[in-house]
Amino acid sequence: MRAAFFLGRGLNKRQCRALGFSNGKTPCHATLTETLRVIDAGTLADVLGAACSVESGDPRHIGIDGKSMRASKDGEGHATHVLSAFCTGLQSVLGTEASRGRGMEIPDALKLLERLDLKGKIVTGDAMFCQKSIVAKIVEKGGDYIFPVKDNQKNLRENIQTAFNEPVFPLISFRSGHDKAHGRIERRLIDVLPAKAAGIEEDWPSVKHICRVTRSRQVRKHGAWKPSEVEVVYLIASLRAADAAPEALLRVNRGHWGIEIMHRNKDVILGEDGYTNRSDNAPRNIFSLLAFTLKILKSISSSPTRAIEQFQDDRSKALRLFTG
Repeated sequence: MRAAFFLGRGLNKRQCRALGFSNGKTPCHATLTETLRVIDAGTLADVLGAACSVESGDPRHIGIDGKSMRASKDGEGHATHVLSAFCTGLQSVLGTEASRGRGMEIPDALKLLERLDLKGKIVTGDAMFCQKSIVAKIVEKGGDYIFPVKDNQKNLRENIQTAFNEPVFPLISFRSGHDKAHGRIERRLIDVLPAKAAGIEEDWPSVKHICRVTRSRQVRKHGAWKPSEVEVVYLIASLRAADAAPEALLRVNRGHWGIEIMHRNKDVILGEDGYTNRSDNAPRNIFSLLAFTLKILKSISSSPTRAIEQFQDDRSKALRLFTG
């Protein structure tokens, strides 16, 4: 907000009027902050998310995850925790929901999913969201899901593990190539079975496939390659056979981690104004506005930094884009 304030005061009267400030003067820092504190954060996120979803790109995959926002602590030291729905194909946030914090996100996730259009979408998330209530809500709204299964669903995990250790159906498998980046080599193997192989139809009726992903990772340190580390993750998926090819399931599961872009933005955007007490809706609204701005910048260049440089060189071009 401080940066927005200084930018506004650097515009001339004609430019201010073009942005809708009829008196030729942009708001001060306090006005910007107080305004964002009172605007309903959920409504703003939904409106901007809907605007993003009609842009070009693949809007089918939606990842849900939560994070506490840096520099958002109030006077009592409580930070704002936000649960977000991130469309990996559009690289845009489609909606947010204030959360009570880590481990208390399930009811908040149900509220967020209720507001989203999930028809034809695939929802992914951490193992925390592998809950009967959440998968039921997704299917009820016409969507599908792929979730990892860990010890928070111990019985489910053990049934799936047994099904792969003693398969009574033929495995359908896909092995990815080598991924080399940042001093590491990763290989992935995914095996897929129908859900009935695990005998979970009664408790998890919407699950159509179970998956086992085996990841082998080798890291290079001090000029030498370390021994490979192997990790096994189990997944459940509601996708029907036509959409559940092993390579497609693996691609969606890996694509979920594109949500780290959203996490990085949440961490960065509030740092410069850490002195400001961001109570009420301000932190979430600032994040929603930044996510929407990044979407606009990417319409100019695949590199937001390069787009910003273009606007700095030609401020009138930026005004025409935002006012057109």
